[in-house]
Amino acid sequence: MRKGLLIGILLAVLIPLLGMGSEGGKVEETARDFLRKVLSQKAFEIKELKYSFDPGLGLYVVAVLLKEGGRERPVLLYLSRDMRFVIAGRVYDASSGRELSRDHFETLMGSLPAGGPEKVNLEGVSLRGPVLGKGEEVILVSNPHCSHCRQLVPRLLERVKRQGGFSLYYKGMFFGRDRELEEAMECVRQKRPELFWDFVRECYSRPKGEALKWLRSILGEDFLKGCRSEAILEALQRDDREVREKIGVKGIPAVIFRGRLYEGTRSIERALFGTPSQAKEVSGKGVKAP
Repeated sequence: MRKGLLIGILLAVLIPLLGMGSEGGKVEETARDFLRKVLSQKAFEIKELKYSFDPGLGLYVVAVLLKEGGRERPVLLYLSRDMRFVIAGRVYDASSGRELSRDHFETLMGSLPAGGPEKVNLEGVSLRGPVLGKGEEVILVSNPHCSHCRQLVPRLLERVKRQGGFSLYYKGMFFGRDRELEEAMECVRQKRPELFWDFVRECYSRPKGEALKWLRSILGEDFLKGCRSEAILEALQRDDREVREKIGVKGIPAVIFRGRLYEGTRSIERALFGTPSQAKEVSGKGVKAP
């Protein structure tokens, strides 16, 4: 009886593994074929490729170390079970907002490749005041509707005000459909720049209604009525276009510091505050933009 039970258990484990072996070959073949198609204009080499099936997602996770010229970069693909669809990019847990992709890559590959954050070319990128603080140039790319941005930005403003060392610039990136706060922030920037950073703090620290109430208490209702204009919308669209197309920002919060792009709270904390543990001592804690 025990022998029969043992054989049953072995078969239950072995049959899925055998199936995975045949599917696995197709996973690798599909991923390689996809990369050949989307990178057809570039010379590249696949240095390493590993995959696994994530039952929670219902998708195959494929981690690739790609070499283009002298540069190696990580690529993460998600394949549907039938191999008909490929998702290239980051995946987030909808309930918590936590990015899952980095953990997926590091589980398969051990760690992200060395080399640090990507260098960026700021030629043609407009930097508009007002500037907060004096010191090394930091460009913050953010949106008050992004939950991770709301955790980081108030701490960053406090860090710059208390300790100095940075000249902080702000560029917005669209996130969601609600533009009311973004339009109000841009309006203050253009018409009452002396209040800009105080209003940014309010927008990232309070619910939208309370932040707008704070602004009305200082400038009155008529000020906000005058904030919906073509000039305001064009400025917001220009910022969004520049950070996506010229700088290459894919997720917020992001900062450009010393010529490199840092995306995500942890990466920014290390760059600007030191280690994450040191960042907590400075003042508190630490999404792919649509």
